[in-house]
Amino acid sequence: MGIGLGTFIIVIIIFISIMTWYYPLSPFSVNHSFTYHPGWETHNGKTYKEELNEFKGTYEKDLKESSASDNINFTVERTRYILPIFEQNWLIGTDPKSMDKDKLSRMLFDVEQARNTLLDLVSEGDYNKEEKEYLVDTIKSFLSLEESIRQIKDGKYFSRSDLETLFGNLRGAFRSEFNLYTTNFYDRSNK
Repeated sequence: MGIGLGTFIIVIIIFISIMTWYYPLSPFSVNHSFTYHPGWETHNGKTYKEELNEFKGTYEKDLKESSASDNINFTVERTRYILPIFEQNWLIGTDPKSMDKDKLSRMLFDVEQARNTLLDLVSEGDYNKEEKEYLVDTIKSFLSLEESIRQIKDGKYFSRSDLETLFGNLRGAFRSEFNLYTTNFYDRSNK
């Protein structure tokens, strides 16, 4: 009987070890976390960090002008609440980042709050037809971003390679959303 119980315990330990390794976010995993290894990418000859810093420089100048003006520029004012979702460490660098369901929940919450800020702009801002279309496109993209985060957060049996691909796609979606927001909506509505 001792050998049977010992064998059973060893089988359980091996099972949990395998599940932890191959399916790091599964209910059987011990750690419930995954280390994402981002790659090095450029867009238009610039890294994401360079594009982000370039935009922040322009934005800070716009914010000073808006604060000094009697007319409130809602696009500039509300961008301060949207910009932090694009400044997450895992989006900027190439160092491995540990991701777990709590981080995904916070990320989802932040994206939802940014989308709500964009929805507020629909009623607050005075936009022409083209700018409104870009704003609606941006809101739709944020909804898609939320769905991608939910897919990873709620998935129970994604393998390591699945998660590497999903986080890579999510990182690309954040970067695309940044470009959509800054070039299509922000730049055009802040002329």
